[in-house]
Amino acid sequence: MRNTLLIFLGGGLGSVLRFWTVLAAQRCWPGAVFPAGVLVANLLGSFILGFLFAWPAMRARDAGAWFFCATGVLGGYTTFSTLAGDSLQLLLNNHPLPALLNAFGSITAGLLAAALGWQTARFVFG
Repeated sequence: MRNTLLIFLGGGLGSVLRFWTVLAAQRCWPGAVFPAGVLVANLLGSFILGFLFAWPAMRARDAGAWFFCATGVLGGYTTFSTLAGDSLQLLLNNHPLPALLNAFGSITAGLLAAALGWQTARFVFG
């Protein structure tokens, strides 16, 4: 029950952080067709998840910390359903190139961001 509560609390926090990230991106790029806020959230979340995988404190996989941070916060912060929905909306609005860039670019860049986070943590923590 404790882990479920940690995931629940972390997921709520992550969802609010994603909402704020999307709002900040809309302020930075008003009127943009491309969903930059979701891309930023997904890449930042991927980087942080990669970092957590290599962080010595997380290597022990303290269940509570892992469930709160990785499953909860990052699970709420990043979202595949929003990525898919934004890409579909771009396609439906006759923006096929941004749709493809969003879908495939986010996945590829997310994987690279996770690897970079993992490498960064290995560098920081030796």
